[in-house]
Amino acid sequence: MARPRSRSNKDLPVNLYRGEGKTWRYRHPVTGKYHGMGDDKAKAVIAARKLNELLIPSADLVARVLGELTFEEFTKEYLANKRRKDGRPLAANSIRGYQNYAKRCSRWNELPISSITLFMTNELLDSLPASTSIGCRSFLSELFDVAISKGLIVDNPARQTLKRYRTKQRKRHTIEGLTAVRAASPKWLQNAIDLAMLTTQRRIDIINMKWTDIYDGYLHVAQEKTTDDPEDEFEFLEGAGYIRIKVDAELQKVLDRCKDNILSPFIVHRAARNWGRPMKNKKEHWTQIDKQYLSLQFSVAVKKSNAYPHLVGRQVPSFHEVRALSIFMHKKAGKSAQQLAGHTTEKMTEVYASGHEISWNDVDIGITLPFADVT
Repeated sequence: MARPRSRSNKDLPVNLYRGEGKTWRYRHPVTGKYHGMGDDKAKAVIAARKLNELLIPSADLVARVLGELTFEEFTKEYLANKRRKDGRPLAANSIRGYQNYAKRCSRWNELPISSITLFMTNELLDSLPASTSIGCRSFLSELFDVAISKGLIVDNPARQTLKRYRTKQRKRHTIEGLTAVRAASPKWLQNAIDLAMLTTQRRIDIINMKWTDIYDGYLHVAQEKTTDDPEDEFEFLEGAGYIRIKVDAELQKVLDRCKDNILSPFIVHRAARNWGRPMKNKKEHWTQIDKQYLSLQFSVAVKKSNAYPHLVGRQVPSFHEVRALSIFMHKKAGKSAQQLAGHTTEKMTEVYASGHEISWNDVDIGITLPFADVT
């Protein structure tokens, strides 16, 4: 409970305080920050009352009587019932991402969901870095949409905010640059680069490819996840693409190079040095490539090759940018990169309910590898 005001301040509205000398200051009820209000008491009082009407949730007491959910309670319920667009449970990484966004909004935890205003939402999003703000806005937009569908609120304050845009720093790969990086890479990483170039698939889908995924003349790729990465124009919010990539002569060459004396269920694999020890992380097989390890080793190869001496920090292209170069090359060759990447529109792959079959999109590779050394 707030401390009672002194007798001399009884006539002041909530959150208005005396400053230094004869000045007045207003305490923001959400952020707790103080703002100067000048030395005219009458004007300060009027301004404070207007600000209180805008900033103080007026429905708190009524909401408690009616048993309205707080923002924290509703968020927990929302995440507990959140599913992918195909109806399957969220991946662990997706859950962690949503939980991180929820933590960003923890200042609202004790407030009724209906008391979150447009001003409060703007203030929160503006306080975050651009990339985090974009993700948090998407999270809140979906959350408030569900709240509207349940009759808890009538407006979606997140969707009324202006979407921020991140200044892109990371540059694209060039064929010359990627060729140099590939030459400085170990064999297994060369295989991963080649597969990414031919198939346009993401890092996680490349390292998850298995030999058993190849049958009937096709490489079957059940894409694990898509994101809303603003740097990837072929991404959408959620879901899974199911595509069958025809194994042509070019892809078969790469697959043949992936075969070695290491018995592994994964097409891209390596012999770990500690293969005889218990695995610390949860790998399906001791030869499986960890996604973070792939990114790290790709970064090492970039530095070793000195492929991009004029780029620094976040400007240096990552393994993910191999996908961007591949998509560019497919489009340049007049091929449909969108379907190969698993992002159809009207023909979006549907995953039916239990007892139905998965519908696969059949696609062909439209390019050959641009690297001079493909042995």
